[in-house]
Amino acid sequence: MREELQERLFDHSFFESQTSETCHGTIMYHVKEELHDVEHALNKMDSGMYGICEETGELLPYSSLKYLPTARSIHDFSYKDQYEKKSLPLNFREMDYHSEHVEGALF
Repeated sequence: MREELQERLFDHSFFESQTSETCHGTIMYHVKEELHDVEHALNKMDSGMYGICEETGELLPYSSLKYLPTARSIHDFSYKDQYEKKSLPLNFREMDYHSEHVEGALF
């Protein structure tokens, strides 16, 4: 997944026609920020810390992560209207991700 996102970013930055320098720069900034957020979430999944608030150490609500999967803290959900993020399709079975990803985590 990470490689696919990086490839898409590369393809866009080199082969997409530019309508204006400022517009292109703004779009690329937001695309790079989104990629950074996704990579951070993937790293948290790898380390077993996904779904844990980075400020309080408490579990983030699964129902909220469904709509903002790159959230880092409970406060991110307060500003969800400002995020232009799409929810992930839930084609996998509903699971208790906390028990699978948090087990053995250190705070």
